[in-house]
Amino acid sequence: MEEIYGDTVVSSGVVVEDDPMKAAEQAAGQRVSPRALQEHWFRVVDEEQAAVYEYSLAARDEQDARV
Repeated sequence: MEEIYGDTVVSSGVVVEDDPMKAAEQAAGQRVSPRALQEHWFRVVDEEQAAVYEYSLAARDEQDARV
């Protein structure tokens, strides 16, 4: 799991979670969107599945819709 601003990794660590989106939300402390379209985003690497996922913080309307 990496937290990224632009092209710079600002933090990284291990999050144990079955779902990559839940792992990103755990690291972000709020809902995320399955698109890395913002300057502040998160990269989740699933080593078992050899997959990489990218997430941005969810926009306010996306957060409200998921409550």
